[in-house]
Amino acid sequence: MGVIYRVKCEQCGSEFEHSVGVGFAYACVGCGEVADESAPFWCPVCNKRYNPREKQFGERVQEVTLWD
Repeated sequence: MGVIYRVKCEQCGSEFEHSVGVGFAYACVGCGEVADESAPFWCPVCNKRYNPREKQFGERVQEVTLWD
């Protein structure tokens, strides 16, 4: 099972998707980064760092999709 986040970057305004595995490491289709659901990731345009554990992360998420 995994999660796909659709995020709007607070720094450059671009929208991008980042996918992670829940409970296991998974390679994101968009950026190729291997991470679990708590690992930070970066905007592909401006390299702004996003940490899913921080409160402001939830404010930037446009959509969340769970996959199995």
